Amino acid sequence: MPKITKHAPGAPSWADLSTTDDQGAVAFYGALFGWTDDPQEMGPDAFYHMQRIDGQSVVGVYKQGEEEKARNISPHWNTYFTVENADQTAQKAKDAGGTVMLGGCDVFDAGRIAVIQDPQGAVFSVWQPNQHIGSQLMQEPGTITWVELKATNTDQAGEFYQKVLPVETGPMAGGSIPYTIVKVGGVEVAGMMNISDMGPEVAEVPPNWSIYFGTSDADGTVEKAKSLGGTVVVPPMDIPNIGRFAVLQDPQGAVLEVFQSA
Repeated sequence: MPKITKHAPGAPSWADLSTTDDQGAVAFYGALFGWTDDPQEMGPDAFYHMQRIDGQSVVGVYKQGEEEKARNISPHWNTYFTVENADQTAQKAKDAGGTVMLGGCDVFDAGRIAVIQDPQGAVFSVWQPNQHIGSQLMQEPGTITWVELKATNTDQAGEFYQKVLPVETGPMAGGSIPYTIVKVGGVEVAGMMNISDMGPEVAEVPPNWSIYFGTSDADGTVEKAKSLGGTVVVPPMDIPNIGRFAVLQDPQGAVLEVFQSA
C-alpha cells in the first residue's frame, strides 16, 4: 500500500510498546517483522525507538519509566486513535464515564496526547497529530492491520466509544460468535468482542485493546517468534473466510496478535 499521509478522526493510527527492556524488544521485533530501529532521544538515557519499514514509521518502542515500574505495570502495547482535539476528546470520555489518566499533553512538536481508561477498564490513547501523523504504513506484513477491544460488555462499550470518538458500531453478520464492528465513515477500522465469548482459558483477561500485526505466513511467524524467545499463547487457527491468526507473548511479556488475511 502507498504511504499514509493522514488518518481519519476516530481511526486507529499508531501503537507503541511499553517494555522493561527496550533493546531486547527492538531486537526481537526487528528479527520477527523486519523493523529498522530509529531511536529518538527523549532525555538522559531515554529513547523513543521509532520502528520503520522502508524508511516509513510503523510503531514505537520505549522503556518504561519509574512511574510505570512503581505501579507494577506489565509490558504492553498501547493503541492510539486519531482525533481533532485531544483535550475535548478527553472531556467527552470523562462525561461518558471514562477516566482521564493523562489529560491533553504535548509530545514535543509531534502532537498532543490524552490517555483514557474506558468504564470497563480498557486503556487507550487519543492522538492529535502535528508533525507525527502516526503509522505511515498499515495493512501490510509487519504493520498494524487491526485493533480489537476485549470487553466485558460490547454493547456498553459501543455506546461509550460512540460518545467519545466519531465512530459507529454494530454487529458483524454471519460470525460464529458475536462480534462488533467499529466503522469510521463507513469503513471498518476495529472490532470488539466479549471476553466471555473467548473461552475459559482467557476468562481472567482484563478488558484491553489488542493489536494485530500483518503477516503473509501466520504459522511461520509463530515459529520464528518461538525461536527468538517468544511464547505462543494461542496457536495458529483459522477464522473462516477471514484469515488465520495467533496470539503471542514477546520475551518481556507483552501480548500481540498476528494475522494472515485469507
